[in-house]
Amino acid sequence: MPVHSDFFFYTAALVLGMVAGMRTMMAPAVLALTLSRRPEYAPAVAPAEWFALRPLAITFGLATLGELVADKLPWTPNRTALGPFVARLASGAFTGAVFVQIGRMDPWIGAALGALGALLSTFGVFHARRFVGRVTGIRDPFVGAMEDVIAIALASTVVAMLVG
Repeated sequence: MPVHSDFFFYTAALVLGMVAGMRTMMAPAVLALTLSRRPEYAPAVAPAEWFALRPLAITFGLATLGELVADKLPWTPNRTALGPFVARLASGAFTGAVFVQIGRMDPWIGAALGALGALLSTFGVFHARRFVGRVTGIRDPFVGAMEDVIAIALASTVVAMLVG
């Protein structure tokens, strides 16, 4: 396993939280799919060891695919509504906790950073997405697709840096 600093793990927890603020299930799905293929990275402590289980990785992956479609539908509630907002915070916190456990660090700090990242990007990306649509005239589903690409790129980059 490549050696990483505490700064890497804490920053990655924040970034994965930001991904969760963009797409609730994206961050845990990318991390779980990676750990299920590389279980040697997952420490034998919960919840990190759960992420190495293939059924959980598949479930998160399918939930992410459903979310990518549902986000573009007109009746999908805003991410800032209470239910979606709480789900994004929980996803960011959970993913952040798991990620820092890989580095043998305190999962509570990872959870706090993941939740903070989710909080910031939930509102930041919500307003950015509306602004881009208003200024460019691009319809919201297409702006949402651009957001999908950014979320996938961020999550994949962070996790790829972990496994080297």
